[in-house]
Amino acid sequence: MKSIRTAGVNISMILLGIALNAFAVEAFCLPYGILVGGATGIGRLLNYFTDMSVSMGVMCVNAALLVLAFFCMGKRYSASIVLGTFLYPVLMAFFEGIPQIRHMVQDPLLAALCGGGLMGVGIGLVIRNGGSLGGSDVVPVILHKKAKLPIAPVMYGLDVAILVLQGFLASPNEIILGILMTLTYTVVANKTLLAGGGHVQFMIFSPQNEKIKKLLVERGFGATLLHGKTAYFSHETDVLITILSVRYMNYVKDRILEIDDKAFMTISSVREVDGRGFTISMDS
Repeated sequence: MKSIRTAGVNISMILLGIALNAFAVEAFCLPYGILVGGATGIGRLLNYFTDMSVSMGVMCVNAALLVLAFFCMGKRYSASIVLGTFLYPVLMAFFEGIPQIRHMVQDPLLAALCGGGLMGVGIGLVIRNGGSLGGSDVVPVILHKKAKLPIAPVMYGLDVAILVLQGFLASPNEIILGILMTLTYTVVANKTLLAGGGHVQFMIFSPQNEKIKKLLVERGFGATLLHGKTAYFSHETDVLITILSVRYMNYVKDRILEIDDKAFMTISSVREVDGRGFTISMDS
């Protein structure tokens, strides 16, 4: 029952996050001509060159990337992004039909700050609860798997490229507002992700700890194996400990349960992390 309730809360937060993003784009971004990255930026370009609405353009881009993800990443990853892939453009189309939300504020600068704030909260809620908005986020994940390229720099580089491609659609003021909005939602998203503690510690008890350790190391997470003994039966056992950012908590938990659905885990908030391998380079 508890797991069902937790899953329900996670899905509700993901839905809220997607809705906040769609609302922010339609209420504060597009009406003021503010540049935006990701699939929304590509949808804006398609809207300029064709009669296609921005939401329909986003739908086409997301659907194409979902197919790409299916062939490159498999069914499991595709299933994890399907909700955001289709719900986000559907909600954009819904908000497009409500003209009262456009020009809610008179000052474009205020619109950029409001839009960036709402988008940041939305992105943070989606990622924190194990969801995805799909769209252009798929490309960095695929490149990370196929070419071992780091996800964050590729993601930011792709967003910058999409913003540059829209440069001819906007005035210098709108370009600067787009940059400001991007900075705003990046900061707010990080704050949302880190709310309630920036890091979590996993203690994992499982006969499959070697497989779990291999998974963590391959994903770039540090881990430590401690030798222990069970109290009741006095069985020898290994305890696997790892500390990671809260944004990866649900991802790691789900991967562990895929390896061992009966694994015993404790997950606790960590107030501060310092030392070699985390805040100090391994080369120093």
